[in-house]
Amino acid sequence: MHKQVPGAGTPRYSTSYIWYATVVLTVAATLSFIDRQVLAVMIEPVKQDLHITDTQVALLLGLAFVSFYTALSIPAGWLADRFSRRLVMGVGVFLWSLMTAFSGVAHTYPHLFLARMGVGVGEALLAPAAYSMLTDYFSREKLPAAISLFSASPFIGVGLAFMLGGPLTEYLHAVPPIDLPVVGQVFSWQLTFLAVGVPGILLSVLVLLLKEPQRRGRLAVAEDPTGAPRTVPMIEIVRFIGSRWKYFALHFAAFLCLSTQGFALFAWIISFFVRVHGMGRGEIGLLYGGIALVVGLAGSMASGLYAGSMIRRGTPDATLRLVMWSAVFVAPLAVAMTLVPSPWLAVVLLVPITFFMSMPPGLGNASLQVIAPNELRGQVMAFYLITVNFLSYLFAPLVVALLNDHVFLGDASIGFSLSTMAAFTYPTAAICLAFGLKHYRAALRHAEDWEA
Repeated sequence: MHKQVPGAGTPRYSTSYIWYATVVLTVAATLSFIDRQVLAVMIEPVKQDLHITDTQVALLLGLAFVSFYTALSIPAGWLADRFSRRLVMGVGVFLWSLMTAFSGVAHTYPHLFLARMGVGVGEALLAPAAYSMLTDYFSREKLPAAISLFSASPFIGVGLAFMLGGPLTEYLHAVPPIDLPVVGQVFSWQLTFLAVGVPGILLSVLVLLLKEPQRRGRLAVAEDPTGAPRTVPMIEIVRFIGSRWKYFALHFAAFLCLSTQGFALFAWIISFFVRVHGMGRGEIGLLYGGIALVVGLAGSMASGLYAGSMIRRGTPDATLRLVMWSAVFVAPLAVAMTLVPSPWLAVVLLVPITFFMSMPPGLGNASLQVIAPNELRGQVMAFYLITVNFLSYLFAPLVVALLNDHVFLGDASIGFSLSTMAAFTYPTAAICLAFGLKHYRAALRHAEDWEA
């Protein structure tokens, strides 16, 4: 029998400090998405210089990154549950930034593929430790807002990558190849990788300087009179998930659909407007980058704050309930956006689409954290990253590319590919969440039993 030890005597940091720490972690996560997403801005020049196909690009965007990212997720969660989380994250930020810079010296497809694999090595270390640390910083009612800010990083990162990467790539593309010492001749897209990789090496120092909060909500063996937390073996995560398998199955299925559709849009939106509507990379990069940055951050924070308010008013499943309705509302908009004839109408539709797309990441991750004991939080997130992120990163760019290359047969058909995916993913996610709400409430009751 186990009880949950709340961590009496835990040093409580000031509100300003814990939000400062949240901002630092959000900046780190944002940089990680810039590093992984900037390639999507440079698809056309990379294809031209390396003489590769859409499918090969999709493998760079998906498989190359997600292979090591997934393989290291469980070890990263294990480290986050047992050792200094700020150290784990600091090392991760340094490693992925270094590998992004290495992407800037790649002259062949295999070289670039290996460098993108290395980016996944570092980024695997961030999320499990960050979510665990935030859960120890904040109360349950304030946690959705904090995690929603951290989880807005994909939209902030994509926004900055598109706003800066598009114009930068267009400018550099007009510049002849440059000779660098040791490296030799590099193309414009290689300089972009170097420019976004170096700042992360400096940011890793700020992450290492964060204060490690004492772990709260730990499991302890009831027979131990000291209440000392026990070391949880790896099999515990299997038992924990197995005892709530209906909830996890429906949650993971829903978020796999949402994540796949979101990453597909991020990966191909620039190419869609370039190929179908004849817009320049810089132009659409600035437009959608601004939408992703402003609307994505607003939607993520608004949903987190509103979910916290609903929880305080007695709606314990508020986080997943809001995600369910966001999937319902965004479905018809996402199907229509890539089919409308006007590029400006498509841009207008991107505003509500981005707002609703930004709601699930923070709310879903907050839902996972509050039902897990401290010793398992990092590993629960790692299991989520393996089962959801691996498949979504693999399939999101690849499904669109395969539909382009083998079904609709043409680069200009990318809009049909994205709409076809949206017509399936969003309704499926909404249905899974609707059936999963009662199982989530049951998991919350189990968590409340530990606290009692």
